[in-house]
Amino acid sequence: MVYTIQRLIRTTDAAVAAAYLAVFRERSALLTFLFHSLFEDERQICLNVIDPLDRTTVERFRQFVAYYVAHGYRFIGPEAIAEGLAADGKYALLTFDDGYFNNRLALPVLEELGVPALFFISTENVRLGKCFWWDVLYRERVARRAAPADVDREREWLKTLTTERIEQHLVAEFGGDCLSPRGDIDRPFTPNELREFSRHRCVRIGNHTANHAILTNYSPEDARRQVAGAQEWLAATVGADPGAIAYPNGAYNGEVVRSCRDAGLTLGFTVRPRKTSLPLDAKSPDRLMCIGRFTPHAESAMDVQGRTYRSDVQLYDKFRSGYLKLRGRQEVE
Repeated sequence: MVYTIQRLIRTTDAAVAAAYLAVFRERSALLTFLFHSLFEDERQICLNVIDPLDRTTVERFRQFVAYYVAHGYRFIGPEAIAEGLAADGKYALLTFDDGYFNNRLALPVLEELGVPALFFISTENVRLGKCFWWDVLYRERVARRAAPADVDREREWLKTLTTERIEQHLVAEFGGDCLSPRGDIDRPFTPNELREFSRHRCVRIGNHTANHAILTNYSPEDARRQVAGAQEWLAATVGADPGAIAYPNGAYNGEVVRSCRDAGLTLGFTVRPRKTSLPLDAKSPDRLMCIGRFTPHAESAMDVQGRTYRSDVQLYDKFRSGYLKLRGRQEVE
């Protein structure tokens, strides 16, 4: 039922966007986009090695970025936000969460179109070479022919736990080697690969906590350790202190924001699907710590989604906020 309503609202937003942009000029804003894995093609998706999430192939990613380049958007890195964005600009920021090795597939597109991207890294997955827990769940349950609805329910339940408890559950269910990668599709970067990747002119590196910790599931002290631990490891590994964090699963509150600021972070990214109005600068520090992101998906063409995200009238964020309230998972503003 939820997915049916979600599709209906997205279809409505697309229709409204087409009508809106035909009549009105879009407002200046920062549009931030969230990606996870990249697949070479549909064949890789069908291997069921990882949870396909947004089902983004390299070609679809290229189509999406090219759409915004063609419509006059300036792609920026986080350093431009820290410096301040003017009130009359149209800006876009590409982000990738987690630290998958397959993110290297973005580089030819970034080079071709001359745009940067910000990659948020969960450092323990990279340091230890372990799979991301949601991929393990998906891979193992699909192999056991579990119903998709049952997998969804188990995933949502696991999101109420700390990562440490989630991984204990997976090991108990699927055996001690379940967190070991099956190949290049599901594995994270190695430390050396990440170091080399971070040196690319189109790459920026951000904090995604040490253990992909859904920070609101942790005590304030443990949440601080997750953020500070990732910050320290990234500084030692890539040679620079990240200034930005993406909250895993988009979960944050006032205490989480304070912990991030204490660790030296000045930008925070959520998963709320919304535009960021301008101007945006250091005079609005609270807004800088809760920047929304749109997540492109496989249910419609990339140009249709690109047009939808440009619209200043969208229903999906309101639907999502209401759904989270019903589940007791409200984000702070």
